[in-house]
Amino acid sequence: MLASEQCHYSRLNVAGWLGGGEANAIEIPSRLSNDIDIESLREETTRALTAGRRIAAIVATVGTTDAFGLDDLDAIVTMRNELVTRFNLDYQPHIHADAVIGWAWSVFSGYSFEDNLLGLRPRTVRSLAGARHRIRHLCKADSVGLDFHKTGFTPYISSLFLVRDQRDLEHLVRGRARMPYLFRSGEHHPGLFSLETSRSGGGVLSALASRRLLGRTGLRALLGHLVEMAELLREHLESHRVTTVLNGDNFRTVTLFRVYPDDIDTWSIKDRERTDATARDLLLAHNEYNRQVYRYLHNEAMAGRGVLISMTECYRVTDYGEPIVALKVYVLSPFVDENDVELLVSKLLEARAFVSGHDSASTNT
Repeated sequence: MLASEQCHYSRLNVAGWLGGGEANAIEIPSRLSNDIDIESLREETTRALTAGRRIAAIVATVGTTDAFGLDDLDAIVTMRNELVTRFNLDYQPHIHADAVIGWAWSVFSGYSFEDNLLGLRPRTVRSLAGARHRIRHLCKADSVGLDFHKTGFTPYISSLFLVRDQRDLEHLVRGRARMPYLFRSGEHHPGLFSLETSRSGGGVLSALASRRLLGRTGLRALLGHLVEMAELLREHLESHRVTTVLNGDNFRTVTLFRVYPDDIDTWSIKDRERTDATARDLLLAHNEYNRQVYRYLHNEAMAGRGVLISMTECYRVTDYGEPIVALKVYVLSPFVDENDVELLVSKLLEARAFVSGHDSASTNT
């Protein structure tokens, strides 16, 4: 099973449950835009098939958890089809689209960004249009995973697994003879196909209720607002010399960024930290600097004096093997407004001043 290094860690659970083992969950490098490197995927699949190995599945991540990277699903499907022909395979490697976050942007299919009836700002329009462009090929996947409890504004847990070909789902079926006391009437029996047996219907009903309440227009308005607030945050971060956005090429609502001391050139530092092994000590120092900023913000938020954000310990791994720590803002509340964004930036600069002052005091001492 092959997937991007940005793919959700549950791929390791799946590899274990299927009996293949974690060692057979092959990790493919990602590009700076946080999507899978197609050429690396091509090389790895070719190497595996040449060695006589079989490929069970390729997982395309349509919205990574950390940076909202969107794999090029169309290119992955095209590559898979070429491999089937080239190696004369008697099977077709399954392509699963992990779109548990990214699926929601499909509601902008058919939306006229030129007319822009929601009145969204230009940066927001471009971001939404870019996301729609990337996810328009979801229908080409053999299966798709969706979570309504993420960008669907539905209580946990509300998930959906879709297959393009019904015969694929039938590989999971249990015969009715194995369950003679169940399913004697009706047509819809998910227990026949599921890893679970008994289960709550709450997730299904909450997802249905949310879809009927919001509709396509309501979900567009919610997502548009969230992206608008994320774009506003990025504008603020880009206006300060001491902050830099790490996932500027990704369509949002998630923003990853770093904060630096006064004497750092934030226009060039992120590339140097990522590629230059001689900058290792500087990277590690800045990793700790951002951890301290996060701890200050967290403590302030817990005391009711700020906005709660997150942090990721391994946004990316540098070319020389060190993780890059990033501060993380994932806008998901429809009640976030410009005042909240401005408060966050204000508290961020406050946290930076505190950490810098603390570090200076420690150095002087």
